[in-house]
Amino acid sequence: MNNRERFELIARKTRQRLLFAIIVIVLYFSFVLNYSSGGSELVSFLAVGGIPGALVMFAALIIVFIGMELLFLFLNRDEPSD
Repeated sequence: MNNRERFELIARKTRQRLLFAIIVIVLYFSFVLNYSSGGSELVSFLAVGGIPGALVMFAALIIVFIGMELLFLFLNRDEPSD
């Protein structure tokens, strides 16, 4: 692998990580909305029985974040290791 290919690989991975970071920030912001007056509809929509919507969303975010990391690893599994 020459330097140009290596830099292209690094740039591609950096773009993927940036996209994933933006998604994480948006999801965290939606979680913060649970505790504001603007997120009252979101909390009532996510509430399951006696479990508050914020707790349901917290558990879902953990699963989504783990899934995103696994997706990133899956997308970059066949990279040459020169």
